[in-house]
Amino acid sequence: MQDSNNFDAGCCEDGANPRSPRPQQEHCQGTQSSNTVPSNCINTSQTKILRVGIDSLYLSYQGELFEDKSIRLNQLKKLAQSNKETDIPLAQENIKGHLFEVKDRGRHPFAFILNDNHYRIEIAKLGAKRTPLTHAQISSELLTCQGAPLAVEVLTDIVSTLGIVTSSANVSRADLCVDFITDYPLSSITETQWVTRARDIDRFTVSRVFSGFVIGGGGNILARLYNKSLEMIKTPRPYLQQIYNELGVLPEQQVWRLEFQFRRESLRQLGITSFHDLNSALGSLWRYGTEQWLRLCIPNETDKTQSRWETVEFWQILQQVYWSGDSKIQKRATPLGRAPCDRTLFVNGLSALSSFMAREGITDPVEGSHAFIRTAKQYHDSREYLTGLDFFGYLHQKVSEKARKFNSFKNMPADSHLHPADAAIADAYRKLSDGE
Repeated sequence: MQDSNNFDAGCCEDGANPRSPRPQQEHCQGTQSSNTVPSNCINTSQTKILRVGIDSLYLSYQGELFEDKSIRLNQLKKLAQSNKETDIPLAQENIKGHLFEVKDRGRHPFAFILNDNHYRIEIAKLGAKRTPLTHAQISSELLTCQGAPLAVEVLTDIVSTLGIVTSSANVSRADLCVDFITDYPLSSITETQWVTRARDIDRFTVSRVFSGFVIGGGGNILARLYNKSLEMIKTPRPYLQQIYNELGVLPEQQVWRLEFQFRRESLRQLGITSFHDLNSALGSLWRYGTEQWLRLCIPNETDKTQSRWETVEFWQILQQVYWSGDSKIQKRATPLGRAPCDRTLFVNGLSALSSFMAREGITDPVEGSHAFIRTAKQYHDSREYLTGLDFFGYLHQKVSEKARKFNSFKNMPADSHLHPADAAIADAYRKLSDGE
């Protein structure tokens, strides 16, 4: 096995260039017709491809931060760091309809971080010479529901308001995935069946149930084959479950995912720098991952040359998925905010009320909720001399904090019509005009 950190992008088992398009086969034996696979394919192993897509995408833009944006972001960051609880909720920035939370600290070498449900944008300080203007992560939900081209278009529009942009979107990481259901006994796969350029192969279980493989951990290319249904029990993704339901997945069926993570160095070696390069080469990149970098094979003890080992039919189906670029999965709205779901609010959120009712011996929910509010008001009003906030002030403060975290509405200072960040910009330009 070769080290995934030192692969030669031009060295393929069949001598082919991994970016060269492969003629589409007239017959894809063993593949089932689906929304992403040519309809002339026949499924003999009961493996159905559900969807293909980009699951994670990290982009950077070269450029220079606008001076007024630098002043504003510095002020918003100071508000996020403030010891005054009334300042922290004001650390928000509205850009192109996105109400971002401004974090209290950056991540080296970036000085500022903006967050909402669609994007996490890291921004360099004014005058940074060797750092891109921005580095951004696009959420998996947005990529799944809207597609990468539209998500990148909107991101580019947002970045253009922050500074002078001197480059197109450059890719620093891309994760390509295929979701499927199969009757192939994945739990019976042994490490010896993997022919790969990676050094490490890790097998995982959850409660002693096989959950998948991670191949090439820590390298510039990493592959994951894992039980997506099992993962979604721990981390529910309602939007993805809805898509699976629409594609005809039954409750008792397990959805699996094969995913390849390509980092910047591996992408550069494969000739991919910009998002345009990536979007034009998705099929070639997938074939490189499933044909040259990793294969599931039938070991042949009499032949030491692994490149001649027969590829398992199930893996051939995954190799042949069709990256058409225009998935027939219907696009759907994706919330900009990060508000908790109903289950969190009305299951976990009722814990305090139910505990109070049990403590007080109340069984009627209306009586219990009214008594809870009355008692809470008495508690906070009695502590106003310590906290400076009565019940209504405390509740308003918490709502403001959650609004910033959930990206739900714009907070404004209670004692002024001018936001502190706007005041900071005005003051900076006044000093400049006065020659200070």
